[in-house]
Amino acid sequence: MYIKINSAVNLSSGLSIPSGSVVAIAEGYADVKSEKDGIIPAQVATFLYASEDAYNNDLAPVSGVADFNPVFSGLELTVADWETKPAQTLLIDAVKGSLVAVYGAENEEVVA
Repeated sequence: MYIKINSAVNLSSGLSIPSGSVVAIAEGYADVKSEKDGIIPAQVATFLYASEDAYNNDLAPVSGVADFNPVFSGLELTVADWETKPAQTLLIDAVKGSLVAVYGAENEEVVA
């Protein structure tokens, strides 16, 4: 499962990746012991791949992303979601929500 970005992604080198790049979850951490008012703080590290082909063929991820930090901190998970959703879905949804501010919901797609 990953997030496909259907918009150009800018790199710190000044280059950009055309539409179709992939954001994959590398690892995630939820601090369940710090839950407050039904919200669990979380952090998720991601990899950005230039294309679905690069992701599916185990090519190296892209570094130097200018549009977003590949480590998403300050994410908030609800206890209800924590108790009912699989971990991968929970983390994908949290990252997708953060990317909406950069690319817009219409330019993101979750691929299973």
